[in-house]
Amino acid sequence: MSLGLGSWRFFLAMLVVVSHLYADMIHGPAAYAVWGFFVLSGYLMTFVLSQRYGFEAAGLKRYAFNRFLRIYPSYALASLAGLALLWWLVRQGVNPAGLNPQFQVPQGWRNWLAVLTMNPWLPAPGLPVPVAGALFVEVWAYALMPLFARSRSAAWLGLAVAFFANVQFGFSTDSFLPRYVGFATGLMPFAAGSLVCHYREAWQRGAMPRLSVLIWCLHALYWLRDPYWPWTYGLGLSVLLSAWVVLSLARRAMGTTDKWLGDVSYPLYLVHTTVGAVFLLRWGTDRPLDFAVVSVLASLLVSAVFVWWIDRPLQKLKLPA
Repeated sequence: MSLGLGSWRFFLAMLVVVSHLYADMIHGPAAYAVWGFFVLSGYLMTFVLSQRYGFEAAGLKRYAFNRFLRIYPSYALASLAGLALLWWLVRQGVNPAGLNPQFQVPQGWRNWLAVLTMNPWLPAPGLPVPVAGALFVEVWAYALMPLFARSRSAAWLGLAVAFFANVQFGFSTDSFLPRYVGFATGLMPFAAGSLVCHYREAWQRGAMPRLSVLIWCLHALYWLRDPYWPWTYGLGLSVLLSAWVVLSLARRAMGTTDKWLGDVSYPLYLVHTTVGAVFLLRWGTDRPLDFAVVSVLASLLVSAVFVWWIDRPLQKLKLPA
């Protein structure tokens, strides 16, 4: 099987999953993976808008509806499952926040509104899908993608504004979290992905699938030498490396396996913490290797069910691009 964008998406999802479920996972790669998702989304949304939907009102309505259908139903179901599990675990005397501090019942109407609307600007100390904060940024970035997709200048401007938003925070370890989860700062990888799509023909000579992925992985391992690197400059450098990977893999044909891996990545991202929390009754919150292995395998099974029974039937309702 040749590595394509579906396999790349799955690899990024697995980095996030393992980092949350295994206590001894190295630090940094999961954050790079989330912003790697943003780079990939910037590329793909620019491509489909410019090549399929267009920029007229009718095309943008189809784009918005299809994005909603792809993201929200699975998210809503995962949220309901998370709420049910939170209720059950608390009755069993288990605090799931030990697995993820945000894995709590939403607190107050603003928190509930953030959960319902996927709003990245409202406080969200409690999330039934505790990894949804990054998803909120992605969903609302979709609203800007028609601008980035239509105009290279807009994409460059978005990149510049987001870059200086990061600079404004500085690159200390203390500033990592607001840079990582912020909407303005998080637009940098989206704009970078959009620019890769705009310049894909001119930059194609730089496409090196194996080497780009290898360098990306070596950068992820640099934490072993410098544990502060991911929280200072590593996240920004990862955007450039993720853009290189996307450029290198974008022209590869997506086979059956590659497509399947890509499809399973989103539900895997959504459900892995919820599935892992089920096994807290057996292992507690120390997240040893056996807990991680069981949780990852169970998460993959649940994600496959999501694809077969939820996602693929819903995709039949998509409007033609």
